Amino acid sequence: MLKRTASLAVLPAVLLFAVTLSACAVAATDHAQQRALFKTLYSAAKQGRLQQDDPRLDRLQGYPLYNYVIAANLRYRLDTAPNAALDTRIAALIDENPDLPPARRLRNAWLKSLTERARWQLVLAYTEPEDSTANRCRAVHAAIATGQQPRAQALDLWRVGRSQPQACDPVFAWLEHSGLLTADEILGRAKLSYLAGQYGMVRYLASKLPDHLAARTERWLGVVQSPSRLRDARALPDEVLAHAFRRYALRNVDSAALIYAQLVARMDPGAQARYEMQSVIALLFAQSQDARALTWFDRLDRDRMDDHVRGWEVRAAIWQRQWATVIDRIRAMPASQRDEEEWRYWLGRALLARGAHEQAEHILAPLAAERSYHGYLAADQLGVAYSFNIHPLPQAPQARQYVLSRPALQRASELDILGRDWQIGAEWRVLTAQLNQAQLREAARIASQRGWMARAIITLARSDYWDDLDIRYPTPYIDDIRLATMATGLEPAYVLAIMRTESLFQPTIVSPAGAVGLMQLMPGTARLVARRNNLSRPSASALRRPATNIDLGTRYLQHVRARFGGNPALAAAAYNAGPNKVEQWLPAESGVAPDIWIANISYTETRKYVQNVLSHMMVFEQRLSGTVRPLKQLLAPVQASYGDITT
Repeated sequence: MLKRTASLAVLPAVLLFAVTLSACAVAATDHAQQRALFKTLYSAAKQGRLQQDDPRLDRLQGYPLYNYVIAANLRYRLDTAPNAALDTRIAALIDENPDLPPARRLRNAWLKSLTERARWQLVLAYTEPEDSTANRCRAVHAAIATGQQPRAQALDLWRVGRSQPQACDPVFAWLEHSGLLTADEILGRAKLSYLAGQYGMVRYLASKLPDHLAARTERWLGVVQSPSRLRDARALPDEVLAHAFRRYALRNVDSAALIYAQLVARMDPGAQARYEMQSVIALLFAQSQDARALTWFDRLDRDRMDDHVRGWEVRAAIWQRQWATVIDRIRAMPASQRDEEEWRYWLGRALLARGAHEQAEHILAPLAAERSYHGYLAADQLGVAYSFNIHPLPQAPQARQYVLSRPALQRASELDILGRDWQIGAEWRVLTAQLNQAQLREAARIASQRGWMARAIITLARSDYWDDLDIRYPTPYIDDIRLATMATGLEPAYVLAIMRTESLFQPTIVSPAGAVGLMQLMPGTARLVARRNNLSRPSASALRRPATNIDLGTRYLQHVRARFGGNPALAAAAYNAGPNKVEQWLPAESGVAPDIWIANISYTETRKYVQNVLSHMMVFEQRLSGTVRPLKQLLAPVQASYGDITT
């Protein structure tokens, strides 16, 4: 090897370059051939047509996804003919590749098979502390089968307010046989299930209780199934009373406020239950902009208040324009909450309203230097330009080289070339779990360069670096967006902001609710938009195509924006929560300042969604045009009604 290196050193530069190019070409050809072979062997493995000694496997050695084939082959064998020799091969794969995603998936199936075959020592050896509930139940089952007495672990699995996986049944049978499932244990789980809203589970557990205790659970269920019974109920445990009262208040907060004193006088609940009952009334009044909210907040034990309740007390005062209360309540917050941007803004805003301009400027000026929704609002209050704080990520060659050398990234890269995007995420999680801050930042840069925008954005955030706007605010699909906005009159920056908030630019993503693609369109909404615009009915696969999704998404966004007078904040709220919900949130009187209305959106998710969209829009405007229309010009006061435009 040394002689070959020395001889190469004296070759003419041109010849050396030619040799290097030739070597690269051969490597690329070999990789392409391995890629084609992988497709063939992976398919064969999944169908049970690949033998362990297939000579073609030798030609796949060294390919990043080699063990995907091995895992697929082992999984087929496990499903069809599990045996001890196969267990040895699976254990070897897991031991050698503990972080390989298909090996981890195989382990879950293997643990189930091992339990069915009573291979208890392997179950105990390969179950991990952070495993799924089913796997932890298998491990406890194995401990029982090997003569142990895992009482504490078994009871931990029992003491939850929901149905557990079937794998837990032998554990619970052992608890019952051992006399550990006492009436108190069963009643305790029934109460947990009740508080979790799992009423079917309560009924099932009641069937295992003595009649007098089963009757107690029936009384609990009665007050949630027929809330009117709560008015006359007696002798409920504090947690049950507070839970039932919350359900009652959600149906009719006015009636709940009226019967609160009667219930307390009759049942004499403890301080925590009284607090929970009072706070639900205060919160519901605040979230419906009812002036009685502040009266109920004043009754609360302030030592029991959490950030959520304190925040809504301030929002209620903001809605009522009770600026002195806003100032007092924010100043009384714990420092960790008081220092949040939202409350810094509202403290400054309230001080301005009270004429304390110098104090307000002292609070708002540092906030106005931030690139954020409340930072932009603060800048508007002070009449200063927005700060975008653009600082590209510094180069870190060593960190980059380390990331590029990781097997997980090499596997992710191959999956990307093969078009198997749904498998890249698992490899990316393996990769980033192993990285320090500098390496995470380089991983984000690499993801951005490869067009993995969501992974780049999320990974850079994990690294606590916020100022590289090329990575955090890419502008993909811009030609399709410009074409769509020319037809609808929307701003490209607004569409990008919606898209970033909805999907992080992932064109094929589908939400748990069934929303599809870049702009997260529900198929029914997409069909409705297409019908209104005399377009062909879109299929589910069509909604995964960027051009189609953007076209239909922008048409719907334009529709809801027109419905609410062109106000982008109300349109964003409608896009997230639905137009009918926004109609319910409109104020009784017109002219509410937009920052006040947004702060009082009752759904936390929608309130944050609107704030994020508006913040993102400012950044995208700066990136696309270099100029920004401030929020104070973009957002009009919110009206009580926007006319009779159909949904």
